[in-house]
Amino acid sequence: MIKINKTSNIPNILIIKGSLETQRLIEGYNNNNAQFTSKVGVATKHVVKMDFDNKIYGHKTVKEQLIIDQHYKCCFCEAKFSDNIFGDVEHYRPKKAYRKLGAKQLTYPGYYWLAYDWNNLMYSCEKCNRKHKRNDFPLNSEATRKADHLQPNLLMNEDTLLVNPIEEDPGLFITFRDEVPVAVNKSVKGATSIKSYGLERLNDSRLENLKAIKLALTFTNINENDATEVARAAADLKITINDLIETVLIAKDFFNSAAKDTAKFAYCVRCKFPKLPTV
Repeated sequence: MIKINKTSNIPNILIIKGSLETQRLIEGYNNNNAQFTSKVGVATKHVVKMDFDNKIYGHKTVKEQLIIDQHYKCCFCEAKFSDNIFGDVEHYRPKKAYRKLGAKQLTYPGYYWLAYDWNNLMYSCEKCNRKHKRNDFPLNSEATRKADHLQPNLLMNEDTLLVNPIEEDPGLFITFRDEVPVAVNKSVKGATSIKSYGLERLNDSRLENLKAIKLALTFTNINENDATEVARAAADLKITINDLIETVLIAKDFFNSAAKDTAKFAYCVRCKFPKLPTV
Protein backbone atom coordinates (compact mmCIF):
# COMPACT_ATOMS: atom_id res chain seq x y z
CA MET A 1 0.00 0.00 0.00
CA ILE A 2 1.28 3.45 -0.95
CA LYS A 3 -0.12 6.91 -0.35
CA ILE A 4 -2.71 7.93 -2.91
CA ASN A 5 -2.31 11.40 -4.35
CA LYS A 6 -5.84 12.15 -5.43
CA THR A 7 -6.62 14.69 -8.08
CA SER A 8 -8.66 17.77 -7.25
CA ASN A 9 -10.62 17.04 -10.44
CA ILE A 10 -13.74 15.75 -8.68
CA PRO A 11 -16.17 14.02 -11.07
CA ASN A 12 -19.19 16.24 -11.74
CA ILE A 13 -21.68 13.55 -10.81
CA LEU A 14 -20.44 13.66 -7.22
CA ILE A 15 -20.63 17.44 -7.10
CA ILE A 16 -24.13 17.65 -8.54
CA LYS A 17 -26.11 14.45 -7.91
CA GLY A 18 -23.92 13.37 -5.00
CA SER A 19 -24.51 16.63 -3.16
CA LEU A 20 -28.28 16.36 -3.64
CA GLU A 21 -28.32 12.77 -2.40
CA THR A 22 -26.18 13.71 0.60
CA GLN A 23 -28.66 16.43 1.52
CA ARG A 24 -31.53 13.95 1.20
CA LEU A 25 -29.81 11.51 3.55
CA ILE A 26 -29.09 14.25 6.08
CA GLU A 27 -32.67 15.52 6.01
CA GLY A 28 -34.00 11.98 6.45
CA TYR A 29 -31.76 11.45 9.45
CA ASN A 30 -32.72 14.81 10.94
CA ASN A 31 -36.43 13.98 10.65
CA ASN A 32 -36.21 10.69 12.56
CA ASN A 33 -32.69 9.64 13.53
CA ALA A 34 -33.92 7.02 16.01
CA GLN A 35 -35.22 4.71 13.29
CA PHE A 36 -31.80 4.57 11.64
CA THR A 37 -29.81 4.03 14.83
CA SER A 38 -28.67 0.79 16.47
CA LYS A 39 -29.91 0.25 20.02
CA VAL A 40 -28.78 -2.09 22.76
CA GLY A 41 -31.08 -5.12 22.89
CA VAL A 42 -32.67 -4.38 19.51
CA ALA A 43 -31.80 -6.68 16.60
CA THR A 44 -30.23 -4.95 13.62
CA LYS A 45 -32.99 -6.29 11.40
CA HIS A 46 -35.33 -3.84 13.10
CA VAL A 47 -33.16 -0.85 12.25
CA VAL A 48 -34.19 1.07 9.15
CA LYS A 49 -31.38 0.95 6.62
CA MET A 50 -30.50 4.04 4.62
CA ASP A 51 -30.50 3.60 0.87
CA PHE A 52 -27.69 4.76 -1.39
CA ASP A 53 -27.42 5.25 -5.12
CA ASN A 54 -24.47 3.22 -6.39
CA LYS A 55 -24.99 4.72 -9.83
CA ILE A 56 -23.56 7.94 -8.42
CA TYR A 57 -20.50 6.90 -6.41
CA GLY A 58 -20.03 3.92 -8.75
CA HIS A 59 -20.41 5.97 -11.93
CA LYS A 60 -17.99 5.32 -14.77
CA THR A 61 -16.39 8.75 -14.42
CA VAL A 62 -15.75 8.17 -10.71
CA LYS A 63 -14.21 4.75 -11.30
CA GLU A 64 -12.05 5.96 -14.14
CA GLN A 65 -10.63 8.88 -12.15
CA LEU A 66 -9.95 6.71 -9.11
CA ILE A 67 -8.18 4.11 -11.23
CA ILE A 68 -6.00 6.77 -12.82
CA ASP A 69 -5.16 8.33 -9.46
CA GLN A 70 -4.19 4.89 -8.13
CA HIS A 71 -2.06 3.96 -11.15
CA TYR A 72 -4.46 1.14 -12.12
CA LYS A 73 -3.84 -0.64 -8.80
CA CYS A 74 -5.94 -1.69 -5.83
CA CYS A 75 -5.79 0.95 -3.11
CA PHE A 76 -4.90 -1.68 -0.51
CA CYS A 77 -2.99 -4.64 -1.95
CA GLU A 78 -1.46 -2.84 -4.96
CA ALA A 79 -2.38 -5.64 -7.34
CA LYS A 80 -2.87 -4.41 -10.90
CA PHE A 81 -6.33 -4.23 -12.43
CA SER A 82 -6.72 -5.93 -15.79
CA ASP A 83 -9.48 -6.65 -18.25
CA ASN A 84 -10.55 -9.80 -16.39
CA ILE A 85 -10.39 -8.38 -12.84
CA PHE A 86 -13.22 -6.18 -11.63
CA GLY A 87 -13.02 -3.65 -8.86
CA ASP A 88 -15.30 -1.83 -6.44
CA VAL A 89 -15.55 1.74 -5.30
CA GLU A 90 -14.44 1.48 -1.69
CA HIS A 91 -15.63 3.78 1.11
CA TYR A 92 -12.84 4.19 3.64
CA ARG A 93 -15.44 5.12 6.23
CA PRO A 94 -18.32 2.69 5.58
CA LYS A 95 -21.48 4.41 4.37
CA LYS A 96 -24.23 2.05 5.57
CA ALA A 97 -22.90 0.60 8.84
CA TYR A 98 -19.57 -0.12 10.52
CA ARG A 99 -18.06 -2.81 12.71
CA LYS A 100 -16.37 -1.66 15.90
CA LEU A 101 -13.19 -3.15 17.29
CA GLY A 102 -13.89 -6.71 18.43
CA ALA A 103 -17.61 -6.52 17.58
CA LYS A 104 -19.60 -9.10 15.66
CA GLN A 105 -22.66 -6.96 14.99
CA LEU A 106 -22.72 -3.92 12.75
CA THR A 107 -23.55 -0.50 14.14
CA TYR A 108 -26.05 1.65 12.22
CA PRO A 109 -25.96 4.11 10.63
CA GLY A 110 -22.56 4.35 9.03
CA TYR A 111 -20.95 7.48 7.67
CA TYR A 112 -23.94 8.18 5.41
CA TRP A 113 -23.01 11.83 4.84
CA LEU A 114 -19.71 10.69 3.26
CA ALA A 115 -21.27 8.24 0.79
CA TYR A 116 -20.58 10.56 -2.15
CA ASP A 117 -17.61 12.42 -0.69
CA TRP A 118 -14.62 12.30 -3.06
CA ASN A 119 -12.20 12.24 -0.12
CA ASN A 120 -13.82 9.07 1.23
CA LEU A 121 -13.68 7.10 -2.02
CA MET A 122 -11.01 4.72 -3.31
CA TYR A 123 -10.96 1.84 -5.78
CA SER A 124 -10.16 -1.66 -4.59
CA CYS A 125 -10.10 -5.16 -5.98
CA GLU A 126 -13.13 -7.28 -5.15
CA LYS A 127 -11.29 -9.52 -2.71
CA CYS A 128 -9.94 -6.66 -0.62
CA ASN A 129 -13.33 -4.98 -0.52
CA ARG A 130 -15.83 -7.83 -0.28
CA LYS A 131 -13.89 -10.54 1.54
CA HIS A 132 -11.68 -8.51 3.87
CA LYS A 133 -12.33 -4.81 4.53
CA ARG A 134 -16.10 -4.89 4.10
CA ASN A 135 -17.63 -2.80 6.93
CA ASP A 136 -14.66 -2.83 9.27
CA PHE A 137 -13.89 0.53 10.81
CA PRO A 138 -12.43 0.02 14.29
CA LEU A 139 -11.29 2.90 16.47
CA ASN A 140 -8.86 2.67 19.34
CA SER A 141 -11.22 4.90 21.31
CA GLU A 142 -14.95 5.00 20.55
CA ALA A 143 -15.11 8.34 22.34
CA THR A 144 -13.45 9.89 19.30
CA ARG A 145 -15.96 8.56 16.75
CA LYS A 146 -18.13 10.98 14.79
CA ALA A 147 -21.25 8.86 14.87
CA ASP A 148 -23.42 11.14 12.73
CA HIS A 149 -23.19 14.44 10.88
CA LEU A 150 -24.37 16.35 13.98
CA GLN A 151 -21.85 14.82 16.38
CA PRO A 152 -19.29 17.50 17.39
CA ASN A 153 -16.28 15.19 17.05
CA LEU A 154 -14.10 15.91 14.03
CA LEU A 155 -13.30 13.19 11.51
CA MET A 156 -9.65 14.19 11.59
CA ASN A 157 -9.57 13.42 15.33
CA GLU A 158 -10.98 9.90 15.10
CA ASP A 159 -8.51 7.44 16.61
CA THR A 160 -8.63 5.13 13.60
CA LEU A 161 -7.02 1.69 13.49
CA LEU A 162 -7.08 1.35 9.71
CA VAL A 163 -4.48 3.15 7.63
CA ASN A 164 -6.06 5.70 5.30
CA PRO A 165 -3.85 5.82 2.18
CA ILE A 166 -5.61 9.00 1.05
CA GLU A 167 -4.39 10.96 4.06
CA GLU A 168 -1.55 8.93 5.59
CA ASP A 169 1.76 7.42 4.56
CA PRO A 170 1.17 3.66 5.00
CA GLY A 171 4.92 3.25 5.50
CA LEU A 172 4.58 4.75 8.97
CA PHE A 173 2.56 1.73 10.07
CA ILE A 174 3.33 -1.16 7.68
CA THR A 175 6.58 -2.51 6.24
CA PHE A 176 7.64 -5.73 4.51
CA ARG A 177 10.13 -8.44 5.35
CA ASP A 178 10.61 -9.79 1.87
CA GLU A 179 7.06 -10.59 0.75
CA VAL A 180 5.47 -10.60 4.23
CA PRO A 181 3.72 -7.48 5.59
CA VAL A 182 4.53 -6.63 9.20
CA ALA A 183 3.52 -3.81 11.52
CA VAL A 184 6.12 -1.10 12.06
CA ASN A 185 7.34 -1.29 15.67
CA LYS A 186 4.49 -3.74 16.34
CA SER A 187 1.96 -0.93 16.01
CA VAL A 188 -1.66 -1.90 16.60
CA LYS A 189 -2.76 0.23 13.66
CA GLY A 190 -0.35 -1.53 11.34
CA ALA A 191 -1.36 -5.00 12.54
CA THR A 192 -5.08 -4.19 12.35
CA SER A 193 -4.72 -2.82 8.83
CA ILE A 194 -2.79 -5.87 7.62
CA LYS A 195 -5.53 -8.16 8.91
CA SER A 196 -8.52 -6.09 7.85
CA TYR A 197 -7.19 -5.41 4.35
CA GLY A 198 -6.15 -9.05 3.90
CA LEU A 199 -2.64 -8.07 2.82
CA GLU A 200 -1.12 -11.47 3.64
CA ARG A 201 -3.21 -13.24 1.00
CA LEU A 202 -0.85 -12.00 -1.72
CA ASN A 203 2.38 -13.16 -0.11
CA ASP A 204 2.98 -15.72 -2.89
CA SER A 205 2.36 -13.17 -5.64
CA ARG A 206 4.69 -10.65 -4.03
CA LEU A 207 7.36 -13.34 -3.63
CA GLU A 208 7.18 -14.19 -7.33
CA ASN A 209 7.49 -10.51 -8.16
CA LEU A 210 10.58 -10.17 -5.96
CA LYS A 211 12.13 -13.23 -7.61
CA ALA A 212 11.59 -11.68 -11.04
CA ILE A 213 13.25 -8.47 -9.88
CA LYS A 214 16.23 -10.39 -8.51
CA LEU A 215 16.56 -12.19 -11.85
CA ALA A 216 16.41 -8.87 -13.69
CA LEU A 217 19.13 -7.55 -11.39
CA THR A 218 21.50 -10.22 -12.72
CA PHE A 219 21.10 -8.96 -16.28
CA THR A 220 21.35 -5.29 -15.30
CA ASN A 221 24.99 -5.91 -14.38
CA ILE A 222 25.79 -6.61 -18.03
CA ASN A 223 27.00 -3.64 -20.04
CA GLU A 224 25.21 -3.94 -23.37
CA ASN A 225 27.71 -1.49 -24.92
CA ASP A 226 30.74 -3.69 -24.11
CA ALA A 227 31.07 -6.03 -27.09
CA THR A 228 33.48 -8.38 -25.31
CA GLU A 229 31.30 -8.69 -22.22
CA VAL A 230 28.18 -9.19 -24.32
CA ALA A 231 29.80 -11.90 -26.44
CA ARG A 232 31.04 -13.76 -23.37
CA ALA A 233 27.65 -13.56 -21.62
CA ALA A 234 25.80 -14.67 -24.75
CA ALA A 235 28.12 -17.65 -25.09
CA ASP A 236 27.66 -18.60 -21.44
CA LEU A 237 23.88 -18.42 -21.77
CA LYS A 238 23.89 -20.06 -25.21
CA ILE A 239 21.79 -17.35 -26.81
CA THR A 240 22.46 -14.94 -29.64
CA ILE A 241 24.08 -11.58 -29.00
CA ASN A 242 20.96 -9.78 -30.21
CA ASP A 243 18.74 -11.79 -27.84
CA LEU A 244 21.08 -11.04 -24.95
CA ILE A 245 21.11 -7.30 -25.64
CA GLU A 246 17.31 -7.28 -25.88
CA THR A 247 17.05 -9.20 -22.59
CA VAL A 248 19.45 -6.81 -20.84
CA LEU A 249 17.48 -3.76 -21.98
CA ILE A 250 14.18 -5.31 -20.89
CA ALA A 251 15.68 -6.29 -17.53
CA LYS A 252 17.04 -2.81 -16.90
CA ASP A 253 13.72 -1.19 -17.74
CA PHE A 254 11.82 -3.63 -15.51
CA PHE A 255 14.27 -3.32 -12.62
CA ASN A 256 14.37 0.49 -12.71
CA SER A 257 10.58 0.80 -12.81
CA ALA A 258 9.75 -1.92 -10.23
CA ALA A 259 9.51 0.49 -7.27
CA LYS A 260 7.72 3.35 -8.97
CA ASP A 261 4.17 4.31 -8.05
CA THR A 262 2.93 2.74 -11.28
CA ALA A 263 4.38 -0.69 -10.47
CA LYS A 264 2.45 -3.47 -8.76
CA PHE A 265 3.43 -4.16 -5.14
CA ALA A 266 5.61 -1.01 -5.26
CA TYR A 267 5.91 -0.58 -1.51
CA CYS A 268 6.96 -4.19 -0.95
CA VAL A 269 9.64 -3.72 -3.62
CA ARG A 270 10.86 -0.49 -2.01
CA CYS A 271 11.32 -2.26 1.30
CA LYS A 272 13.43 -4.96 -0.37
CA PHE A 273 15.31 -2.68 -2.78
CA PRO A 274 15.46 0.73 -1.07
CA LYS A 275 17.84 2.23 -3.65
CA LEU A 276 15.53 1.75 -6.61
CA PRO A 277 14.04 4.94 -8.09
CA THR A 278 10.47 5.68 -7.01
CA VAL A 279 9.69 8.36 -9.58
